[in-house]
Amino acid sequence: MSKPIKKKMNIKNKALAINSTLIVVSTTIIGTILHELAHFLMAKYFELNPELHHNYVNYLTENATEFQKAIIAGIGPVFSLIFGIIILLISVKILKPSLLKLFMLWLGMNGILMFLGYILIAPIVKNGDTGQVFDFLNIPTFISVVIAVISFVIIIKLFSSLSKEFRFYKNEDLFVQKENEKQLFFYPIWFSIIFITILSLPVVTWISLLPTIFMPMTYFSTMKKYRKQNLENAELEINFISKPLLILTIGTIIIFRILI
Repeated sequence: MSKPIKKKMNIKNKALAINSTLIVVSTTIIGTILHELAHFLMAKYFELNPELHHNYVNYLTENATEFQKAIIAGIGPVFSLIFGIIILLISVKILKPSLLKLFMLWLGMNGILMFLGYILIAPIVKNGDTGQVFDFLNIPTFISVVIAVISFVIIIKLFSSLSKEFRFYKNEDLFVQKENEKQLFFYPIWFSIIFITILSLPVVTWISLLPTIFMPMTYFSTMKKYRKQNLENAELEINFISKPLLILTIGTIIIFRILI
């Protein structure tokens, strides 16, 4: 009796998924560290003896005025927004299709999400960045809910519009859009959510995990819009695993854990 021949898995066929996962993980960590660094530098400016951690900053709150607390809380999201817009414009307007362009695209999206996403969760997470700012400004809960809804709509519209920036990439010579969709979005997004959540442990409070878990799910709006493009082919085949990207990802993970 002849035995069925098992087809060996060709890593080239999964190279797009692996590179995309490395990109989403590394850009998420980089965006988070830069976000917290903005908090740290502002607290440092106010001479509040801050300590930088992987997803929060400790400082002498008893020595800070309410205004200073609001500024320190708000600077993180504001920096992320400005940084995200700049990086996104570089990716969309300047760079040609490449892993660098794809990296910058995800990094820019992450920066914008670190602003709009925090506005989105402000009514729920009162001690979060935007929650503290809204409290300082005495914004009523129903107004913060309205702002959160508007933020959600903007996120979905913006991320959906960016789906066309992913049309350049394919996993192998024979283009299959459904497989591309999985490798560009499905695998990387879910892996990054699970991995970054585990990587963030332990946390001071479980509420701090809400942005890590739920904010990246808005990326699925990009995947949904990508699915509707009905693409026939893509110009750039990703059939290798980027060593610089792998080294960068490992480096960011190490730094992230050191800051815990």
